[in-house]
Amino acid sequence: MVAHWLEIIGSFSMVITTTIALTISFLYLINILLTKGCTTPVSTLLSANTFLAALTYSSAHFSIAISMFRSDLATKDNIRMNFYNSFCMSSAFTFYSGCALLYYSYVMQAAQRFVRVVLHDYPWLYERRTQLIFIVCQWLSCISITLIPLVIAKPIKYNIYLNMCVIPITSNGWTMYYAIFCYSIPLICLSLIYYRLINYILSVRSRVSACLISGSLIVAAQRQLALIQRVIILVTILTLSGIPYCIFIGMGFFMEPPKYQFRISFLCVDIALASVICTMFHFSRNVNQLRRR
Repeated sequence: MVAHWLEIIGSFSMVITTTIALTISFLYLINILLTKGCTTPVSTLLSANTFLAALTYSSAHFSIAISMFRSDLATKDNIRMNFYNSFCMSSAFTFYSGCALLYYSYVMQAAQRFVRVVLHDYPWLYERRTQLIFIVCQWLSCISITLIPLVIAKPIKYNIYLNMCVIPITSNGWTMYYAIFCYSIPLICLSLIYYRLINYILSVRSRVSACLISGSLIVAAQRQLALIQRVIILVTILTLSGIPYCIFIGMGFFMEPPKYQFRISFLCVDIALASVICTMFHFSRNVNQLRRR
C-alpha cells in the first residue's frame, strides 16, 4: 500500500513539473511572437529555439506523466491495468527527438557566443539568416537521426510501469546509442566550446593593459562571460538530471535494473526540466539589459 501511494505521489509530481515546463515555454514563445515578430534578434531567436525544444521535450514527458498517473490510479491489489495508449509510439519518438533538440539548442547558443567573440571578423556567421539556417538544420538532423533507427530497428517496447513505449535499458545497445547522441555528444560539445571561450576571454583580460585589443572586443567578451555563467548553471542542472539514467544504463550491462528505473530517471529529469525552464525564464527577462551594459 505504501509503495502504491509512493507511485501515485511520484507520477503526480511528474504531472505538476511537466505542466510548469509546458506553460512557461508556451508563454515565452507567445511573448516572442507578439512583441518581436519578424524583427527578432539573433540572441532572442536562439532562446526561442531552446524554449521550442523544451516545449517539445516537456510535452513528451507530460504525456508519459499523465499515462503513468492514470495507470497508478487504476492499480488495485498490485494488479496494474494495461491501458491502450494511442500516443504510445508518437510520445516515444517525441521524447527522444525532444531530448536531442533541447541539448543541441544549447550547443547552438554556445556556438553563437563563441563566433561572436572569437570569430568576430566573420559577421555573417552570427547574422539572423545564417542562424535560421543552422536552426533548420539542427531540427532536421535531430529528427532524422532519432526517427530512422526507431523505424528500421523498432527497439521501442511497451513498459507497463509507465504505461508508455520506451527503449528498454538492456535493448542491444540502442539505449546507449540514444544516450550518446542525445546526451553525451552535446554535453561534450558544450564543454569544449565554453572551455575555449572562457580561455579566450581570460587571455583578453590579460592583454588589456598592453592595449593589444580594441575596447569594443573587451566589452563584448565581458558580456559573454556574464552570459556564460548563467548558461553553465542551466547546463549543470541538465547534466545532473541525466546521471540516474546513465547509472541504470551501466547497471544494465551487469544486472537487471530495478523495475522503477524509468520512474526514478524521468522524475529526476522532470524536476530538472521545470527548474531549467524557470531559470531560463528568469534569466531571459533582463538579458537584453545585460547585453547593453
